[in-house]
Amino acid sequence: MWSSLSKFIDRLSKWIGKASAWLIPILIAELVYDTIARYLFNAPTEWSYDISYMLYGAAFMGGASYTLLLDEHVRIEVIYEKASRRSRAIIDAIGYVVFFFPSMGALLYFGAEFTIKSWKMLETSGESMWSPPIYPFKTIIPITVLLLTLQGIVQFVRCLISIRKGGKSLDYQP
Repeated sequence: MWSSLSKFIDRLSKWIGKASAWLIPILIAELVYDTIARYLFNAPTEWSYDISYMLYGAAFMGGASYTLLLDEHVRIEVIYEKASRRSRAIIDAIGYVVFFFPSMGALLYFGAEFTIKSWKMLETSGESMWSPPIYPFKTIIPITVLLLTLQGIVQFVRCLISIRKGGKSLDYQP
């Protein structure tokens, strides 16, 4: 049961992370288009700013759980890189309990609250003249934080398995 659930969450994180990565070329194309329109044709777009922060935000948030799966988040490795596999699992497990889970809990709670308020008022962006609806974009926050939390649970359990097996778990790969 655990193995199939953790593999499903891994596949979901990987799929969403890779799909989110495709937003970057779209963002680049949009910025190139706007730059050309602005400087060559003196015709700036009304929508470029809003589209660019939405695309970037979606790509950033969508890639978070995949980055955790790959163990590519920022870490100070002065001590960590010299530690044994079991010691790294202990350090990671403590980090999940002390930092990750409380942060994700707060982000999930306030992100969901933030999103619900936005949907209730059918919020629009006040950042540009275009002023598009912003509530669908804000929905990305609780969804991606939930996925990041699920991936964190999987990684935490892998830490515990690695600690129990003396660092010999094939599942846990820091």
